Amino acid sequence: MEKNDGYIRSLDGIRALALLLIMTYHAELFHFSWVSVQLFFVLSGFLITGILWKEKTKPYSLGFKFKKFWVRRSLRIFPLYVGYLLVIGIAYLLFNFPSYFPTYFPYLATYTVNYSRLIPEWQGNPLFTHLWTLSIEEQFYFLFPLIIFLCPQKFIKRLMVFIILISPVLRYLVGEYYKSKGLAVEVVADAVYWNTLSHLDAFCFGGIIPVLMLDKKIKNPMWVLRFILILFFVAGGVNYIFSGSALSYWDDYGYNHWLISNYQHVWHYTLINILCAAVILVLTSPFSVNSIRWFRKFLEHPWIVRIGKVSYGMYVFHWIVLVYVFNNIFKPETYWMKVLLFLPYVAVTYAVSELSYSFFEVYFIKLKDRFFVQKPREAAPVPQPAVTTNNANVV
Repeated sequence: MEKNDGYIRSLDGIRALALLLIMTYHAELFHFSWVSVQLFFVLSGFLITGILWKEKTKPYSLGFKFKKFWVRRSLRIFPLYVGYLLVIGIAYLLFNFPSYFPTYFPYLATYTVNYSRLIPEWQGNPLFTHLWTLSIEEQFYFLFPLIIFLCPQKFIKRLMVFIILISPVLRYLVGEYYKSKGLAVEVVADAVYWNTLSHLDAFCFGGIIPVLMLDKKIKNPMWVLRFILILFFVAGGVNYIFSGSALSYWDDYGYNHWLISNYQHVWHYTLINILCAAVILVLTSPFSVNSIRWFRKFLEHPWIVRIGKVSYGMYVFHWIVLVYVFNNIFKPETYWMKVLLFLPYVAVTYAVSELSYSFFEVYFIKLKDRFFVQKPREAAPVPQPAVTTNNANVV
């Protein structure tokens, strides 16, 4: 594990892996790779909570802490997002494409597009449908600083455990509410999947690692990972056998966000999230430095790390590159044709994102530290948290 000044190289690799898996999902290569969205959420919970937990102990004014976090996040997230929406808006004004863009614009502009799934005439579009995950991320960036900075440490720890425990109940209640509206099964499943309440435990599973210092307290994280893997596949296998749905995919291993049979929308997110947290725990724990070396070596490869650094842009651009470039030009109809096109598809998406990062995004990233030079209010030493990380360039 390469860790300098809090930077953990393999976590950029994890971000790249999650991004590549999402690309395989939209390229229709593996349906199971939808779970990488949960990996993004858990990783965000780990990174952002770790940053906030560290900042909480510093002797700066409360207002300074809020401004520092929110302005830094805004400089990383907003420029590309706003610029991307601006381009879509210009395309609509010039070509009236997509014709239903005005219906979704208020949701996109306010980072609430994850609730647009309930629009009666809802239509998916590769220009902006995938941005629902960014809405949930941004809502998390707004909410968690309030919790971390305003609440006592003991309360925060108990609250995060409570959220993890209550989240399956919240998903059940959300699902029952949507079912009571007479919505189709696939709409209910999707609406639960897109609801912010459904993913609170994902962020808390990641965040509880630095808050409870689990990387220092759990002496055998590989044992934890193995146990969760066994539980994960056993539960998924049983669910697959008894799901009895034509929407089931063999490569989902019993985990399908389109289904609500066997109440899988209640429990399977919990298992996915805790598995993602276990992987992050192994990668960050000093007790597992020599574990899964092959996986760690892959994650720390320079190309994989670089993909992780530009993964935000790749996530924003990947679907439009696939649908409006590759599918239009090559019109792949067979599975193997899609496989052959995947690497060129990744390469083009990476190239576009690298240009965006190097010539646009990096200008705003460099501004993040310019406005926050403030002396501490007191010189007394302050206890530091156990886990810090600079891998905050999250999607």
